Amino acid sequence: MELKFDPSDPKYIYVSNAEQAINALDELKKEKVVGIDIEGTELDPYSSILLTIQISSASISYIFDARQLNIDGIPELKEFLENTNTIKLLHNGKFDYKHIKVNTGIETANIYDTMLTEVVLNAGIGKAYYSLKDLAKKYAGIDLQKDIRESFVKMTANSRLTEDQLKYAALDTLIMFPIFEEQIKKLNKEGLLNVAKLEFATTRVVGEMELKGVHIDIEKWKSIIHTLSDKRDLLASKFQESIRPYFQSSALDLFGNVSDSININSQVQLMDLFNNKLKLNLPSTGDALLEAVDHPVVKILREYRGYEKLVSAFGDNLLSKINKKTKRIHPEFNQLGAATGRFSCNNPNFQQIPRNSEEAPFRTCFNPEKGYKLVTADYSSMEMRILADLSGDAVFIKALTDGLDVHSYTASLMFNLPYTDDFKKKYPDKRQAAKVIGFGLMYGMGPASLARQIGVTPEEGREYLDRYFNSYPSVKRFLEKMARDAVKNGWSSTPAGRKRWYTTPTASDPDYKKKIGSIERQAKNHPIQGTNADAVKYALVFLQERMKKEKVDGSLILTVHDEIVSEIREDQAADWSNIQAEEMCRAARLFLEKVPVVAEPFVGDVWEH
Repeated sequence: MELKFDPSDPKYIYVSNAEQAINALDELKKEKVVGIDIEGTELDPYSSILLTIQISSASISYIFDARQLNIDGIPELKEFLENTNTIKLLHNGKFDYKHIKVNTGIETANIYDTMLTEVVLNAGIGKAYYSLKDLAKKYAGIDLQKDIRESFVKMTANSRLTEDQLKYAALDTLIMFPIFEEQIKKLNKEGLLNVAKLEFATTRVVGEMELKGVHIDIEKWKSIIHTLSDKRDLLASKFQESIRPYFQSSALDLFGNVSDSININSQVQLMDLFNNKLKLNLPSTGDALLEAVDHPVVKILREYRGYEKLVSAFGDNLLSKINKKTKRIHPEFNQLGAATGRFSCNNPNFQQIPRNSEEAPFRTCFNPEKGYKLVTADYSSMEMRILADLSGDAVFIKALTDGLDVHSYTASLMFNLPYTDDFKKKYPDKRQAAKVIGFGLMYGMGPASLARQIGVTPEEGREYLDRYFNSYPSVKRFLEKMARDAVKNGWSSTPAGRKRWYTTPTASDPDYKKKIGSIERQAKNHPIQGTNADAVKYALVFLQERMKKEKVDGSLILTVHDEIVSEIREDQAADWSNIQAEEMCRAARLFLEKVPVVAEPFVGDVWEH
């Protein structure tokens, strides 16, 4: 590939006054595509000093010194970065978007993200994150030296940029052009351009969500953790008391108390207890296995672990994530956190926070600022609706169109029982079995796994599965076709064109059947979960656009699975809740034509739905 720059001596112009900035922007306006990057002192945009904004053509980089320039006095820079005519190449653009927004108020538009593109192009067989160094090597054969990046951390508002730092900053923008040229060819070849465009539009929304963050009631959170810790400790004591008869020694600790017989968190000691003392003959101490063991000691351990998990996952660690400047928590959303295109979340992981329960009402701790309300809306039975629509099963579609409780209706078909409004109350076990099957099929669950989940024999699990497919024959045909096509093609796709690739084993592979089975399971799930992800992303983009258009005083703050949460000024919240549901349904209807789409909004002072 012929480069338009010299990697060992990249051409740049250092811009430190308004006149130079205007001249640079006049040149950049001639370009259809520019590269953009920033250098700052920290990862957190709220505490970082924005040092430079680099904007380049394919051959020269203009390095705007954000400390020397009065950016407010250069409206042309804002106009340029926010225009939708010029394509802006960024790598992990959300990061740069946030730093530029916080420090200048500018909302960079028309982003092309080289990192997101690479993830889209390799979904299922690649990584969730690619560094610019990775892509420079892959597409241009250039080994970027990133050591100098650390030098920016030590800089202050008055530090002078060195020649090495300026060349480093310039190269980071220039290198994106050869990457872009090669990626675009691949996107067009695989029919993934529109999927990539959706990701680019979404990344701006995600940047705004992360900047806004979430408000938390610290004292209430601490109170919940304290209560859970007490219950956990009580169960730990109960566990030690229950196993003491199996141990001869009853040693005392320094305070005269009877010491623990074993370490309750030690896998080795638990295995010794279960197999040598209790004679349970267990291969491991995993919860999936312990769930089937009817023994009082095991039951106490599982209950203890439940509380321990809550305390360790949601204790003081989450409170440590509160930003000192904003006093809010700013989780990181990875919009391509799964190969299906679904979001993941970390620092902290809000997807792990359970729905409110009497013992662990964590979500009640997330509140709006004074004068605002939280508006929460989620898709109702979204994956069920997607499965019905994509399979085209007439019976399934009619149940959803008629507004029936689909799990109760499915159970009525499977077990030849009359469907009634109180079916859930009359036959809870039958409905639960139908629900487990319905969701399990979307994740490639087989009869053995199904049987374990609903407490029946593998033979009965197979029979239940047959009854389900007899009720919805088109569902079976659809899932089998998805599995078959993925093995044949090496990829599966959503209606929007989002692809997931698979590494197909050779027939001589000793694990051939196991690997093919894995591909088939993933291929059944991908069109369903992937379509759900596509709908949520379109909804986020639609909502952000609508919020600006309607001049709504508020922000999108969270997305968790099928759910979107916004924080809206109190007097606008009720109207916005209807808009939020409306736009979510509009997004889903881009893909679902045969079934109704339902998004249920809730307005309140806590994150609860």
